[in-house]
Parts: sequence; C-alpha cells; structure tokens
Amino acid sequence: MASETTVIQAAGAVLWRYSANKKIEIALVHRPRYDDWSLPKGKVEDKESHIACAFREVLEETGYTPVFGPEIGQATYKVEEEKKIVRYWSARATDAPVAPVDKNEIDEVLWLEVKDARKKLTLDDDREIVDFFIDFGVDTTPLVLLRHAKALKRTDWDGEDSDRPLDNLGQLQAKRLLPQIYPYNISEIHSSDAYRCMQTVEDLSRALKLNCIVGLDLSEDAYSKDKEVALEYVSTLMDKNQRVLICSHNPILPKVLKKLVGKKYFKELDSKLEPAEAWVIHHRDGEVVSVDWLEAPKI
Repeated sequence: MASETTVIQAAGAVLWRYSANKKIEIALVHRPRYDDWSLPKGKVEDKESHIACAFREVLEETGYTPVFGPEIGQATYKVEEEKKIVRYWSARATDAPVAPVDKNEIDEVLWLEVKDARKKLTLDDDREIVDFFIDFGVDTTPLVLLRHAKALKRTDWDGEDSDRPLDNLGQLQAKRLLPQIYPYNISEIHSSDAYRCMQTVEDLSRALKLNCIVGLDLSEDAYSKDKEVALEYVSTLMDKNQRVLICSHNPILPKVLKKLVGKKYFKELDSKLEPAEAWVIHHRDGEVVSVDWLEAPKI
C-alpha cells in the first residue's frame, strides 16, 4: 500500500475559446479508461514545472495550442491512497488542433458553453475549478517580472558590477527558462542593461525569435538616481496591452509590483524574488486581476 505521505503533483487548464456567436466555450476530454469527462490535466514529470506540465498536457490531450492566463486554483483528492494535487490555469485555445491526440488516453474532445460544460463534468472538483474560472474572467494580458538568473557574487568579480555575468547555475537556469515562459506567448522582451540580465534572456529571446529591448530605466544605476523611472517604464508597457517579459533586479521588481498591486495585496506576496523566479501580473483594461509566482527552472 502506498504511503499516506505520497503526493502526486499534476497540472492542467480550463481551455477556452469564443464560439461563432461570441459565447465562451470550454474543452472537456473523455478518458476511456475511467469513462469520465474532465478538464485536460496530467502528472508533472521529473524536473518539470507545473505550468510546463499544464501546457504539455493540454496540447497532448486536446491538440490545441494554449495561451496561458492566470492560475485559477487547485484540486486535492485521493487516488488509490495517494494524495493528488492538481494546479489549474486559464488558457485560451489559439488555433485548430495541430497535435495528434492519443486515442487510448483521450477518445473525444468536446466544446461546450460554460453552463453546459459544468453539468457535463463528472467530478465536483472540476466543477469547482470552472467556478474559479468564471470568477477570474477571460481576456487578461500577462506582464512577467523576471529576476535575472544566479550571478557571480560581487566579491568574486573585479570588474564593473554591470558587467558581472551569470555563474554556472545561472547559466543553466537561463537555458531552461523557455518551458516556464512559453505558455504566455510573450511578444516583447525587455531587459536591464546589466550583462547578467541580458544573459538571462539571451537563449529565451533566440528561441522565441524576439529581439531583446534594453531599457536603461530598468537598471540598478537608474533606480539609485530615481526610484520611479522603472515604474513609469513598466506602466507604459502595461498601457500598450502587450504580452511582455521584463528582466531586472531586486529591489526594483518588488518596488514596481508593490506600486502596481497596492500595499495590502503586496503584503500577501513574498517581498523579493530569488534568482530566475518571476511574478506574472495578469491585467485587464488597466486593472490587475491577479499575480502569480513563477518558480525558477529545476536544475
């Protein structure tokens, strides 16, 4: 018998789209093994992040490429004496199916309007996740605030601090950022002019075929002279309503986040980011809807 302490980590999404008559539909999958209707989800693989897992499982089970919005909740239940925790995101289907679906795992994908989908679902846990999805709403835009990956210590570097590079761990973190960021369909990457920041997003920029835009106002030097310039820079990008990633430093990113979400909400968040961690601000019409924490890549 499995240990009571065993925990299965899994992730999935409420995959949605607009119907021809502009109604929101969500995708349900039928699993022949269990003969049930559920939301697309699956187990987290070794060294895989939850969001990367959720993206992979949605693509594998539905054939649709998802673009992720906020994390909307989690379900916890027992599976053969093992505890299972499933984290869910809201994700929009962006195109017709392009990936093959394993018919042994999923033999039907059904699109239904939210009310009908809620009734069709087999499990109450999935219905609760759909309720969370309704509360969050759709059509949010992500703004990723990424701290640079792990750099050499200041005491181990003789040159200018702005030229300080990533250490070995930081280089590995930078190379493994793509699965964390790809689900958000980022359209612009901005970075401080510090080499450790530009180095952090170099592989990511190349993989996404985006030119990195260097923002001097995102640097520690600019912050030391004017605490508001970074906030103004980020606010301008939010106003454009584009899906943007910004790579910068502590304490600049916590300052920006605190201003954008308010002091009360900020107290509920960790006050700083560790190397290669990020906050994802989801906003709609100039209003912050939610803030997610994005873990550093597992090495």
